[in-house]
Amino acid sequence: MEPYRFDPWTGMPLRQTRPWPDNSYSQRNAPKPPPQEQPNVIVTRVASYDEAKAIPTDFSGVLRIMLDWTNGYIYAKALGNDGNPVFRKFRYEPDAPPSPVPQARYAPIEELDQLREDMRNLREETATEVNRIREEFTAVLPLAKETAEKPAGKGNKA
Repeated sequence: MEPYRFDPWTGMPLRQTRPWPDNSYSQRNAPKPPPQEQPNVIVTRVASYDEAKAIPTDFSGVLRIMLDWTNGYIYAKALGNDGNPVFRKFRYEPDAPPSPVPQARYAPIEELDQLREDMRNLREETATEVNRIREEFTAVLPLAKETAEKPAGKGNKA
């Protein structure tokens, strides 16, 4: 019989091994993993049209998309129905050129000064109107009667 062996870090005895596996039954009846499916599209990056043409066609029928960011093209290569390779190139080209940015028009200093003066006058008119309304309201407020009544409850015998 083999003597106990100890783990040098914890000082605990190591588990004894058996000559047969513990989980042989569960290994036989374990569900098999599903087969991995082959991708339908392969995407790669290329540097030019010539490089895209040179990449071999995948004979499994998978579509290969090749991105050419430097030239702005997307290439596609696959097998056709007749077994010959089909190579296509795509590029986005807008119908109309983008509209030019409108030029900024700045107001002259005289116009800006006039706007400041108009705003100042409007602010003063609004402040005087607010003060007039506040004075009318405070003059009417003391004339109002107190109409608050005591709430009817347990202690009120009115």
